Amino acid sequence: MDPVSENIYSIIAKSLTEKLTDKEATDLERWKSESPNNEQEYKDFVSIWVQSGSLKMPYAIDQLKAQNTISKKVDSQVSTRKWVHWATRAAAIFILSILLSGIYSYLNKEKNDSVYSSNSSQPIYQEVKAAYGTQAKVELADGTTVFLNSGSKLRFPLTFNNQNERKVILDGEGFFNVTKNTKHPFIVQTSQLNIKVLGTTFNVDAYTDNQTFHIALLEGNVVLQNQTDKRHESRMELSPNQVATLNLANNTLSKTNVDDLYKYTAWINGRIVFFGDPIQTIVKKLEKWYNVEIVISDKRLENYSFTGTFIDEPLEQILSILSLTSPMTYDIQPTRVQADNSISKRRIILKSKI
Repeated sequence: MDPVSENIYSIIAKSLTEKLTDKEATDLERWKSESPNNEQEYKDFVSIWVQSGSLKMPYAIDQLKAQNTISKKVDSQVSTRKWVHWATRAAAIFILSILLSGIYSYLNKEKNDSVYSSNSSQPIYQEVKAAYGTQAKVELADGTTVFLNSGSKLRFPLTFNNQNERKVILDGEGFFNVTKNTKHPFIVQTSQLNIKVLGTTFNVDAYTDNQTFHIALLEGNVVLQNQTDKRHESRMELSPNQVATLNLANNTLSKTNVDDLYKYTAWINGRIVFFGDPIQTIVKKLEKWYNVEIVISDKRLENYSFTGTFIDEPLEQILSILSLTSPMTYDIQPTRVQADNSISKRRIILKSKI
């Protein structure tokens, strides 16, 4: 058996709980691209992971729920051949569920045995990552709910006991519904800013490879602080229906009043929304959502803005609609085997029709 195929379920399990090495990520992408069945099997794993308790930490995965979901799929098959196919897949998914459950059972045991040592108040952190093309939901120890967008990571303590503040670390995009606690402020740390709140609802778009960060406030109020300032000097306060934009190129921070924040929060419900957005913003969102590489080959496209709402459409359909409503056209290059035997991402070339 191919060593990659033999070890693929361990790689998938790791991809749902922590960052893969470059080789593991390459092996996973290659395995997924080998056949439609592999791609569908991976999606089933992600679906089981998301459905098995919405990542409520630090409790274990609901194995019974996962098992029932699998059984329904198996029972729905008519032919013996399909039943064997689904039974094989079900067994693999259940093994994965047990593996993940073991991870969280261990963490839960650590919590029950005392998360902190008696001589230290340093918290034990856990990291959750939303795989590309998926979203994840996490419930923190204080009841705060966090949704993570595709390719985003959240690092957080298993408990906030003995801490003066409730601090989490975000790389990517997250929607936060923070439980109010006036004695213990909630801090979202990004690579450039700290976001301090007491209890509120807001969205943070802070992928480290983007040139701009956006913080959109729905309810309550937040204070934006310099991340590198030990005194956490405040740079700006936000009120509901305000959006702060940090331009990393010149380190400028501005805010605007926005009547409808839908474009900033629609991703929670599986929607991609563009409203007068430049091509650079379109490219960044689509690259992360579909795990592809997009190249703007004609600078004239940078002068155009795009508007549209897409719900679970394939990438090709989104590109086709954008092409019909703008002077843009595109070419899709298939994946290819590279010199190191890894599989490249799909590459989309954007061009001007004019």
